[in-house]
Amino acid sequence: MTLLWIGSYTENMGGFSRGIAAVKLGDKGLQFLGLGAVAQSPSFLTHSHSPGILYAVDEGSGKVEGFQRKGKTASLVSIGSQPTSGTLPCHLSATSQWLYACNYGTGQVDVYPLDSNGVIRPVHQTLTSSGKGPKPEQDGPHPHSSLAFGDTVLVADLGTDRVNVYRWHESRLEAESSLELPAGTGPRDFAVSPVAGKIYLLGELSGSVFILGGGRNLQILKAGSCGAQPGDHAAGLAVDPSGRFLFTTLRGSNRVVSMDANSLELISALPSGGDTPRGLCVVGNLLFVANQKSGTVAAFQIDQQSGALVMVGTPLFVDSPSCLLPDFS
Repeated sequence: MTLLWIGSYTENMGGFSRGIAAVKLGDKGLQFLGLGAVAQSPSFLTHSHSPGILYAVDEGSGKVEGFQRKGKTASLVSIGSQPTSGTLPCHLSATSQWLYACNYGTGQVDVYPLDSNGVIRPVHQTLTSSGKGPKPEQDGPHPHSSLAFGDTVLVADLGTDRVNVYRWHESRLEAESSLELPAGTGPRDFAVSPVAGKIYLLGELSGSVFILGGGRNLQILKAGSCGAQPGDHAAGLAVDPSGRFLFTTLRGSNRVVSMDANSLELISALPSGGDTPRGLCVVGNLLFVANQKSGTVAAFQIDQQSGALVMVGTPLFVDSPSCLLPDFS
């Protein structure tokens, strides 16, 4: 059985959910299993390197929390939380030793140690930056996501049109360099190819997609567009298991888009199965999309030859979904 944990918005951020939902992917499509854990606006989820553990933000209250899965059940138990130094934590990434939380509201990135059991310890370091961009959403630093590999951490800052590169030096992260993106890009989400190791970056405000390379000497290798229309805000980025296709969603026109992962050319764009598509994930030859405002999770079959998408089944009703995290354990 493949389980999907669904992050969501609760009452403290205007949503209707009660926490982290559990959905089963079976022969007959998606099946709602119930509430995995009560939590406040767990709008983003990520796996721990410790088996059976995942982490969630509380975007409304400003904290990060760990959860342990109870055996093979669809239930989660809290293993503790820590406050964030800023407001609106919107993204988490984890290594075996560290958890990185992006505070979108006030512009900091918090670095938390993880103990041997995956429990979050008090904040070790807080990264700050400065600057702004040309659009109203870019009034100051707004880190939206991070990507950690080796001794390097990348931070996509939507507010400043930069990807900031940090490197571990002894027990602290130090600023290494910064990649300047075209004005008004609004860098939002990273994705990494499971085959080629390519790093992709999505621009929320411009609808641009970039292939990045160069390690700590980060540079743009290729740029393309996901076909955003005026008023669209791009959200979510995923690569299929073959590394050939790239997917994103467009809030505003409410579309889901597939692209060629090498050329960055548009393959298909179709309705997302609801209103305000945000997070998405790939499981086998299926793409799942969380539509926040309509409260639906839609499934799309990926054509393995062309990368085109076709909706399958009927979207499943799930309260205020924002993030989808597959669990294959």
